[in-house]
Amino acid sequence: MKKISCLLALSILASGLFLSCNRTTRQSQFKEFTLTSKDGMIRYGGIYIPQDTKSDETLPVIYMADGLVFKECGFKKMLDSLIDEKCISPVVVACSYENKKAVPGFRVAYRNAEYVEALAKDDNTLAQLFDNHYNYFVNEFIPYIEHEAPVSTSADDRIFFGTSNSADFGITLSLRNPGMIQEYWCYSPVFSNINDYGMIGSPTSYRICWGMKEEVGMEDYFPDLLKNIRKRGGTVHSWVFNGGHDRSWWRYWFAEELKNRFPYKD
Repeated sequence: MKKISCLLALSILASGLFLSCNRTTRQSQFKEFTLTSKDGMIRYGGIYIPQDTKSDETLPVIYMADGLVFKECGFKKMLDSLIDEKCISPVVVACSYENKKAVPGFRVAYRNAEYVEALAKDDNTLAQLFDNHYNYFVNEFIPYIEHEAPVSTSADDRIFFGTSNSADFGITLSLRNPGMIQEYWCYSPVFSNINDYGMIGSPTSYRICWGMKEEVGMEDYFPDLLKNIRKRGGTVHSWVFNGGHDRSWWRYWFAEELKNRFPYKD
């Protein structure tokens, strides 16, 4: 029965959308918050905490950049369903919301400037935006989550999850701050130029996927990126899916990874 429920929870409709389990009774928490970072920017986020989490319990945590996808694509319902059906063990998800507004005077959004280090190399203003966000994520966002949520502080229990530009941010984060997070789920990274980085100083694993229908020219970029990460000592598991740059596919593979990484334990 458990196996059937998990298969239902991880199936896809013809449109590519996630089909959650039918029996969803868990009333978990999703607490949103606002922080004013040291650079003066107002930043937003949310924390998913499974129901029945004990006050003295510490759970593994997934730090999600582009965290608005959690709200907009039904991730809470998906997690509730997977936990209810005993497909996975409980896990906390900490969401850092992306800023979709345009940077004044530029043809890029804050999200692009804050996530893609390659853009920072072209302009001092963009470089400052990238550094400000990086410092916020490492020195303010993660400590805030550790203070407000029952999460482990061990690198072994931390996972980074990002898609598209935020996947690029995760790859840069792993190279700039090795040892902080041990595992990175980076789906459809767009432009990670890591040629200036040396060896990774701490054991780090990556799970990187992309779609056959990504933008033209990306078919050469992805293999080169994997080769560069491996050359620097990273352990990479990669796969290609029959889709494009699409949130529904990323959600599906996120659910698959949850099942593999956090199997239910009695």
